[in-house]
Amino acid sequence: MKNILIISSKKYTKLKNYTDFVSLIKSRKLEFHISFVEDVEQYDNYLNKDTLVVSFGGDGTALKAMKISWTYNLLFMPLGTGRVGYLVNKSENIEQILDEWIEGKSHINNRKAIIQDNNLKSPAFNEIVLIKNSPTRILDIVFKTHDQTVKLRADGIIISTSLGSTAYNYSAGGPIVQNSLNSIIITPISPFSKFPRSIVLDQKSKIQIEIKKKQNYAIQFDGVVESEVESDKDNKLDYTLSEKSLHIIGTDNSPRLDLFLNQILR
Repeated sequence: MKNILIISSKKYTKLKNYTDFVSLIKSRKLEFHISFVEDVEQYDNYLNKDTLVVSFGGDGTALKAMKISWTYNLLFMPLGTGRVGYLVNKSENIEQILDEWIEGKSHINNRKAIIQDNNLKSPAFNEIVLIKNSPTRILDIVFKTHDQTVKLRADGIIISTSLGSTAYNYSAGGPIVQNSLNSIIITPISPFSKFPRSIVLDQKSKIQIEIKKKQNYAIQFDGVVESEVESDKDNKLDYTLSEKSLHIIGTDNSPRLDLFLNQILR
């Protein structure tokens, strides 16, 4: 039976877009459940194979909802309220998108995640970042792909998806990449050595990052620190795009470049 899980924050519940969407769901006589990011909740008793996961909020809310969709292999629909957004549907199209989902006619856009050492349980939908812990030292990094090796010194390195190209990658001077390309973007953070601003690789590329021994650094998945490392030996980490996809529904597969650029340039 089709139902909807809404992931949101309590601070958004009085917004008109939020109340309009809840009213729309009720008008279609759909069962729905609202889960707030401020609460800790288990979803197993509510979700089924036909559940649509909807995020209403900013990037953090969307990333939490994406992780749920990924884990349970469910369709995902993002509704944005933040100032800057790349992964959002236009509010005037929401009724059409919902009705297409009810009728089983959704436009599905498949997006890949970055995974480390083939671990599908910890996907990163925007980026994985390796960044120094010490403010006074920079990292010695060896970057390998396609049988080629590049050495650089920098505060860190960003391994981004196309979907995440407008997040940390963009802030660090990286390019905006159409999200349907499913590419990998490598962007250094404050490089000391000469290095291209970014390198864009295809979705089949395999990347190895080696951090030399006796260096302190953190590994972040979508802005959350997963581990802090201080190693007595060189540390090698492998990165690829996942074969598994996150399934996002919308009106079409066109990029939201106009929405993003209009928001940041206004």
